[in-house]
Amino acid sequence: MNKKLLLLSLTVAACTLQASAIGTSGRAGRAAAGDDDIITPPYTLNLKSETERARYTIIDANGDGNTWVGYSFAFRCYTQGELPADDWLVSPGIALTQGSTYTITFKGHNRQSDKPEVYTLLAGSKPEAAALTDTVAPTVTFTAVETEEYTTTYRAPSTGVYYFGFHCTSPAASASAYLEAWSISAPAGKASPDSVTALQVTAGARGQMSATIAFTTPVKNADGSALTQIATATVTNLTTGNTVATLTAPQAGTPLSVTDQAPVNGNNKYRVVCASAAGEGIPAEASAYVGIDTPLPVGRGNWTQQGTKAVLTWPAVSTTGVHGGYVNPDEVTYKIAMMSPEPQVIATGVKGTTYTDATLATLQGQTFLYYAVYPVSKAGTGGGSPTFSGTFGTPFATPATESFAGAQLTHSPWYVVDYAGDENSSWDIVAQSTSPAMQPQDSDGGMAVMHTADDGDHMLTSPMFALGSAVSQLKFYVNNYAFDNRLRVFISDDRGHSWTQLHEVGMTGKTWEERTVDLADYAGKTVNIGFRGEVLAYNNPIMLDNISIATTQSGITATTTAPQLRLNGRTLTAPAQQHRLTVYSTSGQTVATVAPGQPVDVTLAPGIYLVRTGAVTTKLAVR
Repeated sequence: MNKKLLLLSLTVAACTLQASAIGTSGRAGRAAAGDDDIITPPYTLNLKSETERARYTIIDANGDGNTWVGYSFAFRCYTQGELPADDWLVSPGIALTQGSTYTITFKGHNRQSDKPEVYTLLAGSKPEAAALTDTVAPTVTFTAVETEEYTTTYRAPSTGVYYFGFHCTSPAASASAYLEAWSISAPAGKASPDSVTALQVTAGARGQMSATIAFTTPVKNADGSALTQIATATVTNLTTGNTVATLTAPQAGTPLSVTDQAPVNGNNKYRVVCASAAGEGIPAEASAYVGIDTPLPVGRGNWTQQGTKAVLTWPAVSTTGVHGGYVNPDEVTYKIAMMSPEPQVIATGVKGTTYTDATLATLQGQTFLYYAVYPVSKAGTGGGSPTFSGTFGTPFATPATESFAGAQLTHSPWYVVDYAGDENSSWDIVAQSTSPAMQPQDSDGGMAVMHTADDGDHMLTSPMFALGSAVSQLKFYVNNYAFDNRLRVFISDDRGHSWTQLHEVGMTGKTWEERTVDLADYAGKTVNIGFRGEVLAYNNPIMLDNISIATTQSGITATTTAPQLRLNGRTLTAPAQQHRLTVYSTSGQTVATVAPGQPVDVTLAPGIYLVRTGAVTTKLAVR
């Protein structure tokens, strides 16, 4: 559930990058002579070479014009279309030998962390989608805008030329998938050792700068034959480039472990490879985060107003970090940023889980206020967590009226709480409505309209108003001409932490209707009023105008007790009266009347009532 300022003047430039379709199938381009030369591994993609990029085949299989494009920094697949992605990036031909095993590494990322990108890696005998049927790496999902690396192996089923296809299958309306690099190693000898198994890297406890690499030596060669002897097992930290250990003549099928005492604070990637007289075997790789990690976001915080200051609180930081590493809560500090009304960092190096903001002392009236809290460790700054957002300052006195005259606000801020829908639906203050054409109820050049391009659920929320001790009521005018629209009126006496529904408006027809809502239960309290509109179809707006909070005029100036009245549960009884008996609600409406000389027998709903008979008025509370 998001909140946003209503009358903040913002201009957002929407920019969509659209790739030019190369064709449903074919070369991205042709290089000079030698374009079709077959590659013999090892091979590493050189993205900076335009000639090499042009040797890749691009297939826009769904024909939507969104597909792979090559740049000097990455191949990029546009996935923001209305159809799920079905796009291929296919390598030049690569010569492989039957039974040989090759190590393939590729790196990528996505454009938006909230929109995962998906692709698989397949191999085949032709640079055509129908021929790429041999799975090399099953579904890979990129979930971060930072680079992620994957390593796999491929054993060639026969000697020949192979093409490797990166097949993007991201959901519709995603963003972009990137392939930053890929490589294929020289073949491991058929009689060289297979890869180790059960490879696991365990970081030192509580941020200790060490890592234990455990694995089991292989029992077979790369071609599946029995492994008779291992010459060495070498463990390398690929991140630092250091050889952690070289174990001499380990037994086949033996669990082993070594410890790296000099890893970096961060992600460390390790490679373990065994060698025999036939040469170096198939490597295996694994990673772990070592040392102190960047903290995870702490979660939603809160603030309370204490005089002219805002006192913030937030949850304690987790001991597990962004990358699964350790975070020491005692060493974490916090950065506090005010997000509204004025985006600014107001404090750094804060210890503990509370902070008092004294920067609002000169505020006049009210403002819409919220913050973001960022945890900081020596490894970096974690993501910001928003606090509660609501109104801060001095409540407006009542009676008060907001008519949006001249499409401006008399009392500010009004803001919008978004429950459902996108930027194409919200509440706005306008001079008049154009569809349908409607003038403001009071002809003052301003009213509130909830518009939508499809459907939406948004609440127009008032500033704080201080209700007097006298009985108060809310009045407003509404035009809700669509039968499937819904407008509900809510009230909050805790700045918007919780809301209570007071009233609901259905279809009104294409005309203004006045509605009155009793606020007696909130007398003496400070409240916000919320108008929550739900629109289910295009161009069916809800319109509001001339909203007022006023003291009820009941005509009764004092109450006394009428001893003859009795309240049994919810039933009011009395003997025959000399005068007419009338029961009023606190909003002044007549609930029931009993003619003179008739006994009283009236059942009442829970609430507060005023009962008048002759010159005597009695106040009753029915529960």
